[in-house]
Amino acid sequence: MPTGWLISGVMVAAILGGALIAAQGPIYARMAVGLGNPIIATLIAFLIATCAISLVAILTRVPMPDMRAVRTMPPWIWLGALIGVYQVLVSIFAVPRLGVAPFILLVIVGQICASLLYDHFGLFDLKIRPVNVQAMLGATLVLIGALLVIGR
Repeated sequence: MPTGWLISGVMVAAILGGALIAAQGPIYARMAVGLGNPIIATLIAFLIATCAISLVAILTRVPMPDMRAVRTMPPWIWLGALIGVYQVLVSIFAVPRLGVAPFILLVIVGQICASLLYDHFGLFDLKIRPVNVQAMLGATLVLIGALLVIGR
C-alpha cells in the first residue's frame, strides 16, 4: 500500500476514533443513569473493555511480556489506567451538565496544553520538542474556538 494511502487510512481511523470518543460520554452517562451509580457504570465499562481486549489478545496470540521487563518499567507507567478511570467518571458527570461538544472541546484544550508541556520538557521519556510561537498560536486558536462553541 502506498504511503499516502496508509497515512490517509490512519487519519480516517483517528477521526473515527475521535467520533467514538465523543460518543463515550453520553453512553457512559446513560449507563450510569440506568444502573443508578456512576462507579458501577465505570466498573462495568472497564470489565467489558477487559473482556474485549482479552479476547483480542487470545485470538491474535499476543505473547505475554517478560515479567523482568515489567518490573523494570517506571512506576508512573501504571497511571495510564487510572487516567482512563478518571476520564470515564468525569465524562459521566460532565456530559449531562455541559453537553457533548463543550465537554470534548474542554478535553481537547486540556490535551493540547498538556501535550505542549510534555513535549517541551520531555516528560514521560519523550524527546524534548521546545514549544514555539506557532504552537502557542495554534493552542490559543483552539482555546478561542472552544470558547466560541461553548458560548453558543
